[in-house]
Amino acid sequence: MQTIYAFSGLGADSRAFANLDLSGYTVVHIDWLLPNSRESLSDYVLRLAEKYSIPKQGAFVIGISFGGMCLSTLAKTYDFAKIVFISTAKTKYELPRSYRFSKYIPLYKLIPAQQLTKSNAILAWLFSAKTSVEKQLLKETIEGSNPTFLKWAINSIIHWDNTVIPTNFFHIHGDEDRIIPISNVKYMMR
Repeated sequence: MQTIYAFSGLGADSRAFANLDLSGYTVVHIDWLLPNSRESLSDYVLRLAEKYSIPKQGAFVIGISFGGMCLSTLAKTYDFAKIVFISTAKTKYELPRSYRFSKYIPLYKLIPAQQLTKSNAILAWLFSAKTSVEKQLLKETIEGSNPTFLKWAINSIIHWDNTVIPTNFFHIHGDEDRIIPISNVKYMMR
């Protein structure tokens, strides 16, 4: 049975893949590690790949949102058989411009780390959580996230400088995505 390595979104866990039919695959869910002090995203994803023994060639991987960005970064040194990107950016140019401006006016740094794990109506809207089940899952995910990891990951996203589009990918993107709008994304196969 083929193994697929699954990278969830920012602070999320394996529940992000609950509605995908991955039967026929052995799924290895990649759990986020705490970053080392001042660790770059490149070093972080290499450490993740080593921890989960992801083969340097021929692996099948799937990434949602931040997980997809991690895979784009990892694809610079790994030769994946196939990457499935879901609601993510493959390069910095697919991120909203406001993210890039945040490098120069870093207001996000004023948000206390503990505040990042508080669920609210704005986050429910941002993540398009409409039903009570979706809102409850979002609340559990946010409140279960590590604030140190979230603070580091947000900074990594803001400073992400990837310009290389990986090969061997399939990109799926929703037309109501508020975090990475579909208008920013080149969602073709390659």
